[in-house]
Amino acid sequence: MILASCGPDLGTADEAAAVEIVYTPDGVPAFAGQALMIQSCGAGGFCHSEDIDAQERFGAPLGLDFDLRLAATNNEVELDAAHRLLRNQQHVLAMRGEIWGQVQSGRMPPQGEAGQMYFASVNERFDRIDDDGVTATPLPGLDTEEGKDLLRNWLASRVPVIERTQERVDREPNVTGFTVAACERSCVDLTWPAINAQIIQPTCALGRCHDSSDPAGSLDLSGTDLEVHARILDAAPEGTQCTGEAPLLTASDPDRSLMYLKVAAASSDDVCGSRMPLSGNLLSEQRVCALRAWIQCGACVEADGGDCADCIEGERAACNVDVATPSQCIETTACPNRASLDM
Repeated sequence: MILASCGPDLGTADEAAAVEIVYTPDGVPAFAGQALMIQSCGAGGFCHSEDIDAQERFGAPLGLDFDLRLAATNNEVELDAAHRLLRNQQHVLAMRGEIWGQVQSGRMPPQGEAGQMYFASVNERFDRIDDDGVTATPLPGLDTEEGKDLLRNWLASRVPVIERTQERVDREPNVTGFTVAACERSCVDLTWPAINAQIIQPTCALGRCHDSSDPAGSLDLSGTDLEVHARILDAAPEGTQCTGEAPLLTASDPDRSLMYLKVAAASSDDVCGSRMPLSGNLLSEQRVCALRAWIQCGACVEADGGDCADCIEGERAACNVDVATPSQCIETTACPNRASLDM
């Protein structure tokens, strides 16, 4: 049962505007209001997220969960994730007046030291796409009037969400939201400097994750290409949940490389500990492909590929990589910026 929400009047709803599609840098979609909730309310790993440690909630009351990340970025059914999205969508709908009141007053997202700690831990960024399907501008945050109005209208429109990027393999209907295809906006090359800069540092080396201050599982992934590579090559995992598992990185063997297995797993049931990244959306297929191919080719550290260069060159096409293009993709597609209300 959804209870009536209290709080300030949300005003008129423009439902067509509420299904504006925005994208992460690697092309994972969300509706603009949904994206603002993801990046401001915990991104699945902090604050208003389910099944996290109390210290990661930054004071958010237990059970007050607003985790609106997509349920699936592939064609797997992912019923648990879909029902998590449904539960949290219902929480937001039930409390949309209170949420708007907190944002409108400036009390949320968190400010001061708590806010600094939070935004150091979450690096989930979304871009708006112009009608040409290519030109991108950052989604305005909730510290701007434009961002606040995007959220207000989305709340007033009864919090529509994107549930997945591909139709379910069983062809059954979605649990609660839309299906919107991922949009390949940029590609990661199959070299360690590219992978470290575009995957490891922005996705893993975050505060309260794998940074240098208090690294989860004693695994510090922050630093230069040489530093990080030296820490993971043939290194045994130190976290208690993965003791005795595959090394973090085994050259030429992605299936014996825990860093790959963690991001390629279909769910946390398929890997020790948790599937990664713990917060934010899963890596796109292109990024998973790039990581696997780099390891398969020998996991060389050099920017030019070193001894792995010939193998890397041969595998680029399979991962949609063309280093001569601005996007580094062989193929890019225009990204739609609106969903049809009839979907």
